[in-house]
Amino acid sequence: MIVRAAVVGYGGLFAVTLLLAAWQGRLGALFPPPRWPDTGFHVLIGALVAAGVLMAARTARGAFAWARRLDAEFRAVLGGVGRGRALVLAVSSGLAEEAFFRGSMQPALGLVWTSLLFGLAHFPVNRRLIPWTILAAAVGFLLGSVYETTGSLLAVAVAHGLINFVELLRLGRRRAPEAGVKAL
Repeated sequence: MIVRAAVVGYGGLFAVTLLLAAWQGRLGALFPPPRWPDTGFHVLIGALVAAGVLMAARTARGAFAWARRLDAEFRAVLGGVGRGRALVLAVSSGLAEEAFFRGSMQPALGLVWTSLLFGLAHFPVNRRLIPWTILAAAVGFLLGSVYETTGSLLAVAVAHGLINFVELLRLGRRRAPEAGVKAL
């Protein structure tokens, strides 16, 4: 159910993105023809950015109680997402959100406003997830900076998709046994 709703929502966001890009006269700039040496380089940049964000998230979970609480909240909501659903969610969110925020919004509003709006788009219903909003704004600033530097939606979509995919897989794994409790 969550995957179907997400795909419909991200599909709608992508349609809005295409309409905005056409209205802005930027449809060609949104999806330029690929140049293969650049394509590989942009995929590599996206993978490296994702690796950095994932390492920072892991470090935060080990160092801060708020990060562990945030993790537990997400695990409760997304813990049952399997590999296939995680892939669909990661690809659809990475493509749609980056096309919308970086490809359509950032050229019009700039890096700072777009990053703040990206964070607000991740505002939770559950107030215990508010740190996620702050983290999303920070990651939005990072992705926006990568987009400004490379001009590549591919780099930021790969980074966003990989971050989401790895985190969804991690959340879907069985919870590690508590200290002192043997696993069966």
